[in-house]
Amino acid sequence: MSIQVEKVSYTYLQPSGEKVEALKDVSCSIAAGDFVGIMGHTGCGKTTLIQLLAGLRAPTSGRIYLNGEDINAKGYDKSSLRQKVGVMFQNPEYQLFATTVEKDVAFGLKYSGLGPREVTARVRWALETVGFDFEKVRNQSPLALSGGEKRRVALAGVIAVRPPILIFDEPIAGLDPYGRENFLNFAQEMNQAGTTMIMVSHNMEALAEYTKQLLVLEQGRLLGAGPTREIFTRLQQRKNGVFGETEAQRIATMLAEKDLPLSSGILTYTDLLAVLKQELAGGERE
Repeated sequence: MSIQVEKVSYTYLQPSGEKVEALKDVSCSIAAGDFVGIMGHTGCGKTTLIQLLAGLRAPTSGRIYLNGEDINAKGYDKSSLRQKVGVMFQNPEYQLFATTVEKDVAFGLKYSGLGPREVTARVRWALETVGFDFEKVRNQSPLALSGGEKRRVALAGVIAVRPPILIFDEPIAGLDPYGRENFLNFAQEMNQAGTTMIMVSHNMEALAEYTKQLLVLEQGRLLGAGPTREIFTRLQQRKNGVFGETEAQRIATMLAEKDLPLSSGILTYTDLLAVLKQELAGGERE
């Protein structure tokens, strides 16, 4: 499913009565099957944007189309968005509420039209996909699990519906390196299977390594949109450098300052290792 955002703005009132423009005239396109990263400093409008994409808020102005349909048009079935767009916000473990893991994961399937056996099969698939033993965990209280396990249960609840679009808000924040790698590999596998992925993150390495397209927000405006590698290159060239560099870019810059320039286009550790191997191989031949 494709998403089209046309000149979307969102304004809200603070308790003091002051108006805040969270988003200002944002336009972008997300193709079906894409893996899109959303980057920007805290308060730039990232979470507001994904809430609008999921239909949880309506824009002050502008339109959002899902497969050509305006999701905020009068008569549009907002309840159908739950089946089309799955969202996992920051700290999803705080959203768990059911008495058992199985019931929690099955909640989103309540109005799916699936029979009891089909629901159980879907819940089993979702829990096993995120690394659980279904029989061992199904009757446990989700609130008794560890923080990482709670996150995985919340994730299972999102993917159990099998929406064609998945949106994640800072999904790897607070995870250890093993947990980050597991989640990112899972997201990549889901994307390769055809799911459209949208991921908000401050982790520049993860965005550089895994996403195909990148949206960059700054003070509510869309600063850049396009292929991830192209956008990172443009950000690196900005004079103020407010978004910084990936670690691989930073290492390449340090080597260049030490009169060890490497070829251009380095963005990820994979790029850096490939170039270093070439340099070392060339040195041996000489």
